[in-house]
Amino acid sequence: MSLRLFSLVILFLLLIGASGYAIGVFMQAPDDEMVALRGGAPGTQRAPAPLSPADGSEFVDSGIVLEWSWAGGLAANQRYALRIWTDDKPFREIWTVDTKVSVQQIIDSFSLDLGKFYWRVTVINVDSDGVYISAGSEWSEVVVLQRLRRERIPAKPYHEMSATAKQFHDLYLGASELIDAVHMFVNQNSLTNKQLNYAPDFSDAVQLMYDHSRGLTSEMPRLQCDGRSTAMLTILKELGIESRLVFLYMSEPGWLNQHTVLEIFNPDTQYWQVHDLSRDVYYVAAESDVRVDAESMLFGTHNNILGCPIAGGSCSTDLSASGLGYFGAMRYGFTYEVWVNPDRFDLSARFEGQDNKNLAEYIGDGHPQRVTIRMDSWLDLN
Repeated sequence: MSLRLFSLVILFLLLIGASGYAIGVFMQAPDDEMVALRGGAPGTQRAPAPLSPADGSEFVDSGIVLEWSWAGGLAANQRYALRIWTDDKPFREIWTVDTKVSVQQIIDSFSLDLGKFYWRVTVINVDSDGVYISAGSEWSEVVVLQRLRRERIPAKPYHEMSATAKQFHDLYLGASELIDAVHMFVNQNSLTNKQLNYAPDFSDAVQLMYDHSRGLTSEMPRLQCDGRSTAMLTILKELGIESRLVFLYMSEPGWLNQHTVLEIFNPDTQYWQVHDLSRDVYYVAAESDVRVDAESMLFGTHNNILGCPIAGGSCSTDLSASGLGYFGAMRYGFTYEVWVNPDRFDLSARFEGQDNKNLAEYIGDGHPQRVTIRMDSWLDLN
């Protein structure tokens, strides 16, 4: 090795040795900086961590359990303080040593059957008498839970959806807008004359509607009230929106008149709403503009119910009058349980057009003992 090269090596080693402390400080400083940023030693937990239910979860029954984690557990003089509140009412607080707590009593105390609940938890220090002394941690993040009257049914996986359902899924509409959009689709792509033969779920009629809407055919399915209602039910089911056929009965001299509507559970409002697809209207209460369900139309007063065109325009009693006339008796789907308003329907009446059968005999296919007649809501109103 040359003298010059040897001198350079020695100089380099001397520089490293002289700067060793500075390098050591530099290598340790980032950890200290991170501790300052985190507000504690590495690996410490600043607040309890909510585990379940997950933020944004939905529930119906109040018997839910909240769970969180806290590294290392509580000291002898510590408790968890759990707070729960709603948009309209201040928080309720409980102290506990458990990390999993049933909160049914607290939820029930708010008397809120629909809306948002919020919760968070912290650690507190207490004295020997269990009196609060100081905070033992920060508050956890706020978790939001949505209480519903009825949970939404699961949608079909996208890759299994029909082309019609995918078309609506890809619009990313809220439930209220989606329901009306599907009704409009059925309205615009089917005819309300003599019904032809289709599959029981009318999925083939739905495909024909889709082809017509895309300009692939000029043909539209011919559907009556039950066909249109079932076609809409089939589409909504794929999209995760629950609906049910409602068969309506109106007594006329010598004839049992029948009609079918679709009652849809709107996840946005958490109420059922009736859509009459042969008349292309839905119904609202005049004083509130809230869409109404079949039971209230059967047992409630009719002078405050308006019909509203699905294509848009003014709601009116003229649009509701003909449809409301059918609400004397009804059943949900192909069941033997029938709701009857005796002020509007004579249960003893026999109908020549139905082989002289009464309502129970007709629905029970000649076996009236199969049929349960219910008037409970009518009795409540009277």
